[in-house]
Amino acid sequence: MFTLPILFRFVLLAFVGATVASVANSKKDFALLTAVFLLGLGALEAVLAFFGV
Repeated sequence: MFTLPILFRFVLLAFVGATVASVANSKKDFALLTAVFLLGLGALEAVLAFFGV
């Protein structure tokens, strides 16, 4: 089963946090953008696990 290394996940989340912080105008926008990204990342990992990649 394909799993991303912990360091790669941390770097990816740090990059997303930095980009979301530059785009979001309020705490509500920040939370919404972060939640959508994490939901998409979870869906992507689920699909990769389902297909055995």
